[in-house]
Amino acid sequence: MNKLAILFAFLFLSGVTGCQTLSRDSSPPPTPAQISKALKKLCDRLGNIPDRDLSRDDLIRLIAQERKSHGACIRKDDKLVKAAEALEKQGQKP
Repeated sequence: MNKLAILFAFLFLSGVTGCQTLSRDSSPPPTPAQISKALKKLCDRLGNIPDRDLSRDDLIRLIAQERKSHGACIRKDDKLVKAAEALEKQGQKP
C-alpha cells in the first residue's frame, strides 16, 4: 500500500496525467487537393498526313503514332477525373 502511495505521489509531482487531450489548434490545417498542370495540358492534336500516296511503312508509323497519343490522352483523362472527384469530396469546385 505504501509503494502505491509513493507511485501516485511521483506521478502527481512529475505532471503525468492519464487523460491528456490535444487541442484543435495543434493539428495542421487540411491541404486542399490540386490538379497538376500536366493533367490540364491539352492532348496532342492529330498528326499531319502527307499529301501523297502513303507506303505501308508510312501507314504503320502514322497509326502507331496516333494510337500512342490517344492512349496517353485516355490515361490522362482518367487521372483528371479522379483528381476532380477528390476535389469534390473536399467540397471544392474543380
